[in-house]
Amino acid sequence: MKNKTWLLIISILTLVIFFIIILYGITAAPHGEGAQGRSHPIIPTYIISISGIVLIVALIPLFYYIIYAGLEKNYEKNMEILSKTIGDNKKSSDQIGDKTEFTKTILNFLSYNEKKLINKLIEQKGTALQSEISRIESMGKVKTHRIVKDLERKGVITVEKYGNTNRINLTDNLRKILIE
Repeated sequence: MKNKTWLLIISILTLVIFFIIILYGITAAPHGEGAQGRSHPIIPTYIISISGIVLIVALIPLFYYIIYAGLEKNYEKNMEILSKTIGDNKKSSDQIGDKTEFTKTILNFLSYNEKKLINKLIEQKGTALQSEISRIESMGKVKTHRIVKDLERKGVITVEKYGNTNRINLTDNLRKILIE
């Protein structure tokens, strides 16, 4: 939340600086003679260059702020749906329906690589080493690290140090739903 506010403040301040530079360039520039004897302002090229750089510096955080807000709203909506689905795990198996269908529904909220990681955890009864996961086809150490961090942030898995690697565990709620 604080980062988004700072991005917006930085964008607004740099846009104000941009307009000040442009106004300074127009008003303080020497006037020259036009083709038909009329005078017109000549804006120095350094003013144009500086104002262009300031505009870029203003627009990058502004676009990031707009994109970040959209992604966060989408993320919150998906997590709300997922938490409602998981929150109903206290129902009897007759009310939930087929367990494999329920598992597929939960996995639909994850990306392709996140599904591969969760499926590996399901195969190994809810726990696996990060080094084992990185050996899955089309997964490497960096990709595995990023996926683990994302799933940990979402509250789907927990990570604990285990020698030179990490032990990845499904959270207790998901372990009950997906494995038991």
